[in-house]
Amino acid sequence: MNIIPMPKSATLKDAKIRLGKNTVIEGDFSKTSELLKEYLNKFECGENTKINFVKNTNIAEEGYEIKSEKDGIVISASTDKGAFYAIVTLKQAIDDGDGAFGADIKDAPKYEYRGFMLDCSRHFWRKEKIKQLLDVMADVKMNIFHWHLTDDQGWRAEIKKYPLLTQKGTTRRSSALYHPSDDLSKKITKDEKYGEGFFYSQDDMKEIVDYAASKHIEIVPEIDMPGHMVAAISCYPELSCRGKETEVSCRYGVTEDILCCGKERVFEFAKDIIDELCEIFPGRYFHIGGDEAPKARWKECPDCQKKIKELGLKDENALQGYFNSQMAKYLKSKGKRMIGWNEILDARDIMDKDIVAQWWWKYSIGNKNEKEWMREGGQCLLSLCPYVYMDHAFSMRPLKKTYSFSSKNLTDDDSQVLGMEIPQWCEFIEDEDKLDMLTYARLITFSEVCWTQDSKKDYKDFETRLENMRKRLSGLGAKICPQKIYRGKVKPFYVISSASAWAFWNKHHDFEFDQMKKMLSSD
Repeated sequence: MNIIPMPKSATLKDAKIRLGKNTVIEGDFSKTSELLKEYLNKFECGENTKINFVKNTNIAEEGYEIKSEKDGIVISASTDKGAFYAIVTLKQAIDDGDGAFGADIKDAPKYEYRGFMLDCSRHFWRKEKIKQLLDVMADVKMNIFHWHLTDDQGWRAEIKKYPLLTQKGTTRRSSALYHPSDDLSKKITKDEKYGEGFFYSQDDMKEIVDYAASKHIEIVPEIDMPGHMVAAISCYPELSCRGKETEVSCRYGVTEDILCCGKERVFEFAKDIIDELCEIFPGRYFHIGGDEAPKARWKECPDCQKKIKELGLKDENALQGYFNSQMAKYLKSKGKRMIGWNEILDARDIMDKDIVAQWWWKYSIGNKNEKEWMREGGQCLLSLCPYVYMDHAFSMRPLKKTYSFSSKNLTDDDSQVLGMEIPQWCEFIEDEDKLDMLTYARLITFSEVCWTQDSKKDYKDFETRLENMRKRLSGLGAKICPQKIYRGKVKPFYVISSASAWAFWNKHHDFEFDQMKKMLSSD
């Protein structure tokens, strides 16, 4: 059967039941069953067949069972989520045929958190595009959309108390075309203004939240702080240590201008942002970033040094830990659980164990912080860059490598692993066609990585199912790049080593993108 992600168990039956517009649908989960009824209308069959939805509280929250009987099927689940995922499986299994289905399936996810992150700061993506991505996520049982809304290069979320954030903070005067180390590029920047008016109003964000909820997808907003805050500082310079006028960043990478955590004004600003966004995003989690926050400014800032002394902190890393803890405490008062990139663990000794660390790089400064964190009862999300980052070319990271990712790459004990997430960073992704090429094949692949038990994974079989489902997934808007590209077989002539590949990753996916267009035009 062509099902992604692969279920826990699936037993084919000799006889198949033809389901269609005449199938009787009854039982529990009436709202969810209506979705199936609407879908089956496309098949001109179904006489003398029925589908019965049964609530069974012994089944896991997102689990389900599908049992084929002589005149129809029984779908069992304990929640609407489970019933919804049963429908997803059923639709995948019969979509390319004539409505015929014959199997017994028992299924439940490996992890409760199965996430996809989209960077909308560096390049802005339309609401319609985000909805299309949510459609595909739902079809492969992904349940968390991590929305990266702010960074040095642009602020994209309307905050009514701070109108300059979207009046000024959205717009940069130019954009970097390639990584700064890419000396093969004669022209490093695109000298035109980008981002004016490119932001999500609070009504836009509410609309996306509601759309996602209809597909059992929870949205996690991210406001990256105290680093990656140049867009905000350009609007309100007093938030920085120096208080100097600056502009929205036109370059990518790490900058030394970050929020000044020696000023109470910064804590007030952060809480004001949280206040407004918590009214929009009802989910359990709120992401504060916390990555790549250099402390050079703090070392020379009298306000930061005074704060360190007053609080009895040992150094600048501890000051960031204090900031993180204050944000976590405030979010907790609003019923939210804080997530941060794994650099936040550099001050793990002063952090609440309720905080979730998103493990994207091999180790934080302490080198053992992540494993110690989990051993002490803290939880991690796994997003290890060399396996799952989507913005790198397939010649650097073929689909097979992403599929091979497992908690075993990082830890022998995954009891404290909350889940997994695959991020799409968009510094060098300017248009939707390139976004599609770099995103969809990996997003669909990753759904099996974080749903299916490692013992059931088989890349060769997965690739066969992916190709068999290409037409169906295209109907949802998932433009999957050609097989030759996602296998990493298209390589630029100047690749001489893995180090070279890393330095020129954006040139690689530009090359792959050009080759893909040629392949598609020849077809």
